[in-house]
Amino acid sequence: MVNKGIYCLIAGGVLLSGCGGSSSSSSTTESDTAELTELTIPFKAMVDSDQMTCGQTFTGLGTNSASVEFEDFRMFISNPRFVTDQGEEIPFNLDADAPGQNAQVALLDFRDKAEVDENGAVTDVCVSGTQDNPGYKDYLKGTAALDPAKSISHLKFTIGVPFELNHASQTDAEEPLRNPGYASGMTWNWQNGYKFMAIDVLPTGEITRPADPDWTGTAWNFHLGSTGCEVVVSDLTDGVSPEPCAADNRVEVSLPLSGYGPGAYAIAIDYAALVSGSNLNQDKGEKAGCMSFVDDPECSSVFRNLALPYGGEENTGGNPNVEVFKIVELSAP
Repeated sequence: MVNKGIYCLIAGGVLLSGCGGSSSSSSTTESDTAELTELTIPFKAMVDSDQMTCGQTFTGLGTNSASVEFEDFRMFISNPRFVTDQGEEIPFNLDADAPGQNAQVALLDFRDKAEVDENGAVTDVCVSGTQDNPGYKDYLKGTAALDPAKSISHLKFTIGVPFELNHASQTDAEEPLRNPGYASGMTWNWQNGYKFMAIDVLPTGEITRPADPDWTGTAWNFHLGSTGCEVVVSDLTDGVSPEPCAADNRVEVSLPLSGYGPGAYAIAIDYAALVSGSNLNQDKGEKAGCMSFVDDPECSSVFRNLALPYGGEENTGGNPNVEVFKIVELSAP
């Protein structure tokens, strides 16, 4: 049997029942007392202390205190798991039947508004949308074999698509990786397949380049994905096997769960923390914003905030991405 509950935190562990869900009788495995528990882990797109919504202007961002509206805010999540205070990792098994996810990966889509025509087709998302976005997704749904005798200390997950899925046919892929489909707009034109994270903003005023006074832009984009891939899409089509890329750029996130009082919580992704070292009205070269290339000047500070190596340099000083990814109360604005 399966316990059902919303994901809640308490000091020293995880409270799985009595949090708005119902629970059924449980059974134990032959090897231990672990209970297969059905969970929903909520996520929130945040801008400092505010929740991201389409059509709203957010101010005070980056080194130049920029004002922006969001055009995109999506990311792929894979390999979620809990960690006990003994260091044991417990897989969180994604529900393959839940919208926007399969058994290996989920696509979180925080764009809450869209324009939908009379046939139900989405014609525009986020900036000018007035209806609910049918692809909106802000949670992971699945099960985990949790032992009530063991305390959960951390939640871990990966921002990115697993290698074997990242280098395969997108037209034949299982949702949410199919293109066209859920993954429309989340793909690259080379071997590394998918944008693991895509957050695009429209800053108030122009984006300029100090070295090119004739250049202006309108969108400051952050696209995270694997780069330095020698085997391109046409090679894969011809039967060439994919090879590891020079920079896989998958973000490993680890969040401590201990020390929280009773109540429902969500995993927040804070855009303000992500771009804290960036000037959102200025671009020094390549594409506007950061496209994950090793020679893109805007990538250094963003990668540092994600605890990702950039340009062959390792990030040091702990786990900075805990500032970008953090835990907030569901009742928070």
